[in-house]
Amino acid sequence: MTRGTARVAEVVVEGTALFLDKRFDYVIPPGVDVSPGARVVVPMRESVRSGIVWAVREDVDTRGLRALARVIDRVPVLTPHQMRMAEWLCDRYAATLPEAVSAVLPGAFRVRVRKVVVPNSEGRVPNDVKDAPLFAFVADRAPEWSEIRARSRADERTVRIWLEAGFVREEIRVDEAVGEKRRAYLVACAEADVLRLEAERRRRRARRQAEILLRLAAEREVPWDRRAYPPASVTPLVEAGLVGAVERRAKRESAPPEVGDWPELTPYQTSAVRALAEMARGGHGVALLHGVTGSGKTEVYMHLIRAAVDEGGQALVLVPEIALTPQLVQRFERRFGDQIAVLHSGLSLGERREEWTRVLEGEASVVIGARSAVFAPMHKLRLVVIDEEHEPSYKQEDAPHYDAREVAMWRAREAGALVVLGSATPSLASMFRVERGEARLVSLPVRANRRPLPPVDVIDMRDELRGGNRSIFSRRLAAELERTVSEGMQAILFLNRRGFAHAALCRACGHSMECPRCDIHLTVHRRADGHVLLCHYCGHEEPLVRRCPACGEDALVPYGLGTEQVEQHLLRTWPEMRVLRMDLDTTRRKGALESIIDRFQRGDADVLVGTQMIAKGLDFPRVRLVGVVAADAMLTLPDYRANERAFQLLTQVAGRAGRADTDGITLIQTYQPGHRAIEAAKSHDYRMFYERERESREFFRYPPFCELAVFLASHSEERLARGAAARFERELARSPSAASLTVLPAGPSGIRRIDNVYRYQVVMKYAAWQDVKEDVVRAYRLVKEKMNRLGGSAVLDVNAQRIG
Repeated sequence: MTRGTARVAEVVVEGTALFLDKRFDYVIPPGVDVSPGARVVVPMRESVRSGIVWAVREDVDTRGLRALARVIDRVPVLTPHQMRMAEWLCDRYAATLPEAVSAVLPGAFRVRVRKVVVPNSEGRVPNDVKDAPLFAFVADRAPEWSEIRARSRADERTVRIWLEAGFVREEIRVDEAVGEKRRAYLVACAEADVLRLEAERRRRRARRQAEILLRLAAEREVPWDRRAYPPASVTPLVEAGLVGAVERRAKRESAPPEVGDWPELTPYQTSAVRALAEMARGGHGVALLHGVTGSGKTEVYMHLIRAAVDEGGQALVLVPEIALTPQLVQRFERRFGDQIAVLHSGLSLGERREEWTRVLEGEASVVIGARSAVFAPMHKLRLVVIDEEHEPSYKQEDAPHYDAREVAMWRAREAGALVVLGSATPSLASMFRVERGEARLVSLPVRANRRPLPPVDVIDMRDELRGGNRSIFSRRLAAELERTVSEGMQAILFLNRRGFAHAALCRACGHSMECPRCDIHLTVHRRADGHVLLCHYCGHEEPLVRRCPACGEDALVPYGLGTEQVEQHLLRTWPEMRVLRMDLDTTRRKGALESIIDRFQRGDADVLVGTQMIAKGLDFPRVRLVGVVAADAMLTLPDYRANERAFQLLTQVAGRAGRADTDGITLIQTYQPGHRAIEAAKSHDYRMFYERERESREFFRYPPFCELAVFLASHSEERLARGAAARFERELARSPSAASLTVLPAGPSGIRRIDNVYRYQVVMKYAAWQDVKEDVVRAYRLVKEKMNRLGGSAVLDVNAQRIG
C-alpha cells in the first residue's frame, strides 16, 4: 500500500432515516480481520452505530475517513447470497438497504451499541475532582453523553474536562439481543490406548478421573457436566495433557429419525413425485401442485425433500402461519430427525438464533417456517416448497413489504432449485402463471384415503329466521353437532371473527360504540368480571355499560357474532360438551397454540371453535363435522379479493372433515346462498370459481392483470397526511411514466385514523414495476423525506395485496 492508503470497509449502517440508505466507508485498522457479512460498530457523528460490512476495498485513499470502532463477528452472519438478496429487495420493493438487511437478518442478531463514559480510577474519586456526586453518577451508571447532558450542560462540560484530564474514558459497549448458547466440552488429547492405560493407573486412587478417561477413550468428546465431573477431577487431567476443556456453541439434542415411516404412495402421488422429480433434475422451474384437501400433498413434499437431501442438497418449506408448523414439524421430524431446523416468530430470540446458526453452519438440511424463514442462510438450496401458496400472510405488512413467495422464487432461480407451489385452492395469480406457461400444473384430484370429498350443504338462515329459529345455530347444525358428539366423533366450528360480538349497538337510537382513537367499531370481549369493549388496532379498552352515551337509554347491547359467543352458546346449550377455542386471544401465550392442537388431537375436546387459524393445513382424523357459523362475514369486505378469500377459506375449512376412515359433512350457514363463492365451495369446483373470478378481475383490471402499489401517508394532523398524499399524486401526474400508470385519486385509507394518526393513500395500477419504478420511487422519497421532517411517515407497498 502507498502512503495514505489502507483497507476500507463499506458498511451498511442500521437505521431508518433515508440518509442512511448508502454504504459508508470506514478504515479497517491494521491487524484487524473483517469480512463482508460481519457485524461491526462504527462511529457516526458523536455516537456509534452497528452495521454490516458490505464490501472490503484494498489500497484506498483514507483521507477524511474514520476507522471501524469494533468488529463483532469473526465469522460473518450474512452470506454473499443473502447480501445479494437484500439488494434485490431494495430493487423490487423500493426498500432502503438498512430495511432490507433488517428483514434478512433475524432480530436475534440485533445489537445495541453505546458509547459510555466510565471512570479510569476504578470508581475512586481523584483528589482533583471537586464534584463527587457527579463522579459517583458516572461510576454507577456508565452513562452515555445524552444522559449526562440531560442532567445539565454544566455537568457535560465538567465530564469533558475530566475526559481530557484522564479521570474518565469513553468505552464502547455492545449488547446482543440474545447471546449465543455456549457449552463446555471435554476432549481427548491422547490416543485411546493411552487414555485407557492412564485410567487403569488411576482407577483406585482417583476413580472419577478414570471414568472421564475411559469415556473419552470411547467417545473422544463429551459435554462437561460439572456435577458428574467436578473441576477438581478434571484439572489434573488437563495439566497432564490428557484432556482438554473447550467451549463451543451448544448443539441441540434431538431423537434420531424413525426409520421406515414412509407409507406407500397412491398412484396420483407417485405420478406427481415422478413429474416433479424430473423437473428438479432439470434445474430451476416452478410447479403448481393443485391437490384437493386431504390428497396427500405433504407426502409428495417429503419424497421430494428426501431426494434433495440424499443428493447433498437442502430444502426450504414455507407455511403461511405458525399455526401450521406444530403438526408439520412433528411429521417431518419423524422422517428427518435433527436435520430439521424450524424458524418462525413463535420461537424465542434464543431459539431463533440457535436454529439460524445451525442452518448457517450446515447442520440442518431442511428448514421449515413461516414467512421470514425464506431468508434462512442456506448454501445448497435444491428445493423450495410453498405450502398453502394462496395465503395472503406470505405478504409482509411492514417495511420492507416483501412477498415471501416472490423472494423464494428469486432464491430458487439464483440457486437453480425447483419451486413447488402447493394448494387445494390456488391463487388466481398462480393459476394465471400456469396459463402463461410460467409454471407447470401437477394435480392430485382425489384424497389419499380414496374417500370422496365431504358433502357441503348450504343452509339458508333466512328460512331459519322465518321458521322462528333465532339461535346462532340452524336446526340442522345443532342436530349434527349432537349426533357427532354422541357417536364419539369431533366437530370444528369456524367463524372468522374473534371476540364475543362484532360491535355494541344501541337499540333505541342506533348509535354504535367506536374507539376514541381509531375510526373503527369497538369489539365486545368477555372478561371474568363482565363484558368489555376492545379496539383491535390500538388496544383501547373500556367497560361495556347499558346506558347509551348518545341518547341516554339503557339499550346498548352486543351485536354480531364472535368466537367467544359461539363458545359460550355451546357451553350453555350442551354443558357436557368439551369445547376448545383457537383464535388470537387464546394463542398469545407461548406454547398455547401447540397445547390446543395437541389436546384436540388427543381427543380431549369434542368441539374446536376458531378463526382462520383452524381453516387450513391441520389434520384431525376424528373430525366428522365442520360448521361455518356465519359465512356472510367474509363476503362483505371492501376488498377486490373478498370473493377469492371467501372461497378459499370455505373450501379449506370444509376439507378438515372426513380426512380418515369416517364420513364427513360440512354445513355452511349464510344469508346469501346464491353467492358464487358459496356455490363453488359447495360443489368443490375450483375451476368454475377461477373462470368467473378471472373474468371479473380482467374486466376491472385487477391483479393478476396488473400490479398494485399503495402509497400511505400518516400524521397526527389530518391536513398534513392529506396534503402528503395529494403531493405524491401530483408528482406522479407530471412524471415521464405517467402514461404507464393508472392512479386512483388520493383519499382516506380504509381506516382513516388509527391511534390518533390519520392515514391517506394513493393507489397505483401498472403493467410492470420496472417501467414505472424510477418515477414512483423518486416521488415517494421526495414526500417521505418531507413527512419525516414534519414528524409523520410515508410508506410504499409495492405489489400490494390489499387496498386500505
